[in-house]
Amino acid sequence: MKSIIPKSLICGFIAGAVLFGIAPLGLGIYFIEIIKPVLVPGVLLTQLVLGNTIGSTALFLALLLNGMIYSILFYGLFKFRD
Repeated sequence: MKSIIPKSLICGFIAGAVLFGIAPLGLGIYFIEIIKPVLVPGVLLTQLVLGNTIGSTALFLALLLNGMIYSILFYGLFKFRD
């Protein structure tokens, strides 16, 4: 049980950061534009909470939320496998 939590946090934050970096690169690719809510759910939550603000705080919060959401998903995956 104790090893699942750090493992899910590490995998979730890595996946969240990678997908956070991939999402803006798909500006001309139609498929990436369609799945953008799946790639960066943290950005959508940040826009709901803070509005359309621009700044390093909003960007950091979006990255943090994205990592947390993917960490929860990885925790469920690892918990289901055990």
